[in-house]
Amino acid sequence: MFSENDLVARSKEDMAAEVAELLADAKRLKEEHEAALQKEMELRARSVESRPADAALAEKLWQEAEELRDAAKEMLRVSMEKRLRAGDVQHRIDIHDQIESMDTSDEVWRKATGARRS
Repeated sequence: MFSENDLVARSKEDMAAEVAELLADAKRLKEEHEAALQKEMELRARSVESRPADAALAEKLWQEAEELRDAAKEMLRVSMEKRLRAGDVQHRIDIHDQIESMDTSDEVWRKATGARRS
């Protein structure tokens, strides 16, 4: 699940852009998944309706529906991977923000303790 981007120091803005891109891709894939499932149901209905008149057409439609179902599963899998990846990158952003806030507080604390001594 790691990529080459994980091994390169990146700015917070780059990581935020990656999160936005991953979530947009995941959303698009989820919508395509839902559309494919809808089309699969339509193909199966047409297959059942055409079975008495043309068994070969019915079988062809059924096979198309099966292939569409497999493609829809893959779209959903990739969508979930992208969501997980986006969550991981967002977690890194959150950690980065926490570290930055700690660094600032440490500096303020050092200044405050130094001011008391003088």
